Amino acid sequence: MSNFFRISFLYKVFFFFSLIVFNISSFANIIRDAEIENFLEEMSRPIFGAANLNINSVDIYIFNDRSINAFVACGQKVFVNTGLIQSFEEPSMLRGVMAHETGHIAGGHLARSDEALEKAQAPMLIGLLLGVGAAIAGDSDAAQALLLGSQQIAQGMVAKYSRSQESAADQAAIRYLEKIEKSSNGMLEVLYKFANQEALSSRQKSIRVRSHPISRDRIRSLEQKAKNSQFINEKDNDNFLFQYKMIQAKLDGFLNNPDDIIKKNNKESSSIISNYSLAIAYYRKALLGKSLLILNKMIDDYPGNPWFYELKGQILYESGKIKESIKPYEKALLISPKEPLLMVALATALNAQESRNGSIKALHLLKSSLRYDKKNSNTWFQLAIAFSGIDDLGNAELSTAERHFLTGNVKMASFHAKKSLKYLQESTISKLRAEDILLDSKNKAKWKKRCPV
Repeated sequence: MSNFFRISFLYKVFFFFSLIVFNISSFANIIRDAEIENFLEEMSRPIFGAANLNINSVDIYIFNDRSINAFVACGQKVFVNTGLIQSFEEPSMLRGVMAHETGHIAGGHLARSDEALEKAQAPMLIGLLLGVGAAIAGDSDAAQALLLGSQQIAQGMVAKYSRSQESAADQAAIRYLEKIEKSSNGMLEVLYKFANQEALSSRQKSIRVRSHPISRDRIRSLEQKAKNSQFINEKDNDNFLFQYKMIQAKLDGFLNNPDDIIKKNNKESSSIISNYSLAIAYYRKALLGKSLLILNKMIDDYPGNPWFYELKGQILYESGKIKESIKPYEKALLISPKEPLLMVALATALNAQESRNGSIKALHLLKSSLRYDKKNSNTWFQLAIAFSGIDDLGNAELSTAERHFLTGNVKMASFHAKKSLKYLQESTISKLRAEDILLDSKNKAKWKKRCPV
């Protein structure tokens, strides 16, 4: 799992070697994982298209929070809680939520809601989002400080929609699902699941219900449309269902109690899905031999699955077996050659070898990854290490400036951009970029309006 919890508050960064400590913090964090992101994008891309949204302008973030929720922030950014993915039995239920949130984006509900606007300007929300941005960059100290002041919002809801907006998002979601020829049964199941909570006190209600009010009338208005659809009985194919169960197993392995997972799966007949969780649970218990034994068998049975090689690379790397981690990372990238998170993971291992040849290879990978993902600040962090490995201090400083620029830390971005100018030659692209960062960092009005993620 390429970047799973590299933003932990116990994440200690060393310049040429980093040991990743897996820690479940009490504060919500962003998770970067290629397998889960690819699944969510595959599911959501047709929905975004049906809503006439620019697919490249909508970002999906995986939020480490056990509450069953998803929400929209900063216009076209969808945050999906891990609890939501882990809790729903069928992918159609998750698809229904994604279609609903897409309805909020297409309807401009976040911008229209006075309450949402008020919340979006509140210091607690700003602190949360800045913390998210810092966490993505691997700036654990900044993330901790910012998120400490934003705990309630991290556990709560960013925007609260009115019943009329909820109804409009529902109607839009039904249209989108119909357009892409998918059943809306999953969406109805989600509504049924939460409808009974309307009668509870506000404290007892789930976050999803508090932020997305549900009523029996709201459900009844959808039931007839859904049941009249010619796609009402449409089912996801076995491969898509398998992918869904696998990302659930991966989240269970990393987020649930490893002792519970080991106890449960030792009693039940093993399957590829349960073994995925089990391999991760053994790794988290530092039982490396047992973990790799299961994982190697999974690789033998599914040699074309890049995520198993990626997980093996991560386990080896984070166990201090840097050299051994490179081969599985390379194999994962060979199977999925355009996956930027795999490129960054392999480059990280190459950087940790502290060799000039490794730095050169890492530079090539990291530059390639930027063609597919320009918003991963960890890429710039690794670029700074790789440039330092070949004694290119100018571009090392510039890469550090880029990392801080992405997270909104304009003070540090300016500091490192100025340092880079001491080394960069005149009239080069790098020098022009450093000067642009200095100019943009002075534009305070722009940064006040900027979304931190």
